[in-house]
Amino acid sequence: MDQPVSNQPPKKSGGALKWVLLGCGGILLLGAAFIGVMGYLAYKSVSTDPAKVEAAAQEILTFEKPAGFRGVASFSIAGFRTATLTMGTGDQPGGSAIILMTMPGGKANQEQMRAKMKENMEKQGRSEEVVEKRKSETFKVRGKDVEGSVDVTVHKGADERMLQYTLMVDNAAGNPVFLLLSGPEKATDHAWVQKFLDTVK
Repeated sequence: MDQPVSNQPPKKSGGALKWVLLGCGGILLLGAAFIGVMGYLAYKSVSTDPAKVEAAAQEILTFEKPAGFRGVASFSIAGFRTATLTMGTGDQPGGSAIILMTMPGGKANQEQMRAKMKENMEKQGRSEEVVEKRKSETFKVRGKDVEGSVDVTVHKGADERMLQYTLMVDNAAGNPVFLLLSGPEKATDHAWVQKFLDTVK
């Protein structure tokens, strides 16, 4: 008995698999494009021009720049903004520094802000080890009490002890700003920090 002959081509298998693989490939391509765009935006948002850094710092928090300080680096992307000013060359340990940082939802994310601040310092070559924690101190900012933590740090590869004050203040728009002020232990004290804070508007 003869089998009926069909003119239809044999069915191809793997049609669904092809679409799944195409979908995954598309998602990977979009992800790579997103990472590339974010990386480009991050690169474009970094500035080492002293004038631009100082302007960025003033956008984060309005204050009078202490004599001898200059802008070193600033960064801004997706609402996260930071600016660093130092006294002297900025690339040598033992110099005074003012670092400002703000990000969306800052009050709710204070620990995240601290971690970002540490990461920012390490990227700028200011990797410091805390060797002593001191009692917190209270400062006045626009007539309100603000508590600041005080640490003694030593820059890796150096012996000089630094005092590091970290505190959270609100800028003129009411957004929280994480502020770090540091300098050599012999020249940095409560009065030095308060003098800076007295200029905050």
